[in-house]
Amino acid sequence: METNSPLRSRSTLHLCQIVGVMKRLASGQDGSQLLEVALVLPFLAVVVVGILDFGQAYNLKQKLNNAAREGARFAAGQNSGINLSTSDVTAVRDAVNNYLTNAGVTQCSIASSPTVSGYVYTFNSSSGGCGSFSLVIDRNYLITVGTVTSAGTHVTLTYPYTWSLGNVIKLLLPGSTLSLPATLSTDAIMQNLN
Repeated sequence: METNSPLRSRSTLHLCQIVGVMKRLASGQDGSQLLEVALVLPFLAVVVVGILDFGQAYNLKQKLNNAAREGARFAAGQNSGINLSTSDVTAVRDAVNNYLTNAGVTQCSIASSPTVSGYVYTFNSSSGGCGSFSLVIDRNYLITVGTVTSAGTHVTLTYPYTWSLGNVIKLLLPGSTLSLPATLSTDAIMQNLN
């Protein structure tokens, strides 16, 4: 038994009107341009957000590279071996921290005391949400060139990074499983002079 209610006929009428408007828009030049923009805009948004996201990650990576290099350069001139003291390693941490602060990288602050294992000093972050941060200073890193082996300093810096691209792609493709690294890492090695 089929009922022909006025409500059902009104909704059918509205649907027919919408379809008619869409046909007129698609058949005219202005309508086809509007349709093309509507189809291309989500892909353009993904490309623009991707460019911005990777640009920010690259910029942060360069700042981390420079901070690690600054720490290794500073450590190369400090005491090493049996003359090494905790204040020497703290000074290296301060050199890295000062560079990061001056470069505007202030999301994670470096803890004041390290975890020590031999000549390897590991600093974590004292900031919340920075569980993946680490600054590792290895003051007895062996460097071999040819037949000559000497001690150096190896500074490794790991910093968290949150990507926006995955969220934007999920708007376009809800089932997307794009996985990007949660941290950016870099290191620098310099021969100890003392």
